[in-house]
Amino acid sequence: MKFENEKAYRVKSLSQDILEHLMEDSTSYNCEDLKHVIEMLARSVSDLVTLYTDREGDHETAFKGTISKMRISYNVLQYKETSKLVRKQDKYHPQPGIEGYK
Repeated sequence: MKFENEKAYRVKSLSQDILEHLMEDSTSYNCEDLKHVIEMLARSVSDLVTLYTDREGDHETAFKGTISKMRISYNVLQYKETSKLVRKQDKYHPQPGIEGYK
């Protein structure tokens, strides 16, 4: 039971991290990226319902899968924000309209 509580708290922590990321005003996301995030989160919810309703299943594997899906969602959001900053700072391939580039 301790294992399941720890994993449940991990799921909760990841969901809070994802919400914080999405609520930032300074970040915008591509529709395809958000679609991918929504799919992973919907699959996570489905996994959790299966965990809750199926007393005989392999809970450890199901929790690992759920957490993996949530990490993928978080990473998609994090990667897009980070890559956008890197593109802005790329002095070898300057983008028009960015200050400091001529």
